Amino acid sequence: MSASQAQLIPTKLALRRTLKAQRRGRTSAERDAVDRAIAAVGLELPRLRRADCVAVYASLPEEPGTTLLRAGLRELGIRVLLPVVGDDPDDRQLDWAEDQGELASSGALNLLEPPGRRFGPAEIGKAQVILVPALAVDTTGTRLGRGGGYYDTALTQAHPRALVLALVHDQEILDADSTPIPCEAHDVRVQGVITPTRWMFFRSDRE
Repeated sequence: MSASQAQLIPTKLALRRTLKAQRRGRTSAERDAVDRAIAAVGLELPRLRRADCVAVYASLPEEPGTTLLRAGLRELGIRVLLPVVGDDPDDRQLDWAEDQGELASSGALNLLEPPGRRFGPAEIGKAQVILVPALAVDTTGTRLGRGGGYYDTALTQAHPRALVLALVHDQEILDADSTPIPCEAHDVRVQGVITPTRWMFFRSDRE
């Protein structure tokens, strides 16, 4: 690890602690409202509605919820892929499975995952839109994850034309001029975000 990389770690850790505390402070009613709003905004995004295949994730309780969004995508006839973590905690590759609505805790991280057939890491390459979790995103598209590295690894196998968006709360969009997220060589930038009030692109218009 270089000296510059070592300097980034405390900054990222501090950001994660602050953002996680803010998320934990939301009430159940506030979280339900965010879940409904995320679904309403996301399902109006033309690129999402036109997709044949979308990769998303089963949200944790404190994350902007994906349950209603995933259901809406399935109702549109879109194939929905969810990540599957293997049993080896040192393996940062994600497999994928089709979301049929039923989830069960499994894998090394004991996350909610769909039962049924598993596809390999390359399956994400079939998704025209990829929705990823994030604690925050700055206006250059630098994403702050939880530090596991799963999505940075997975996104290296995304289709070059796939639209990659993070799901965040409005206040988790950070101005890169004043509050940049430290970016390391392995970090994969997103092209925009979906929040409870809007979608926003950081690069060219990808609508």
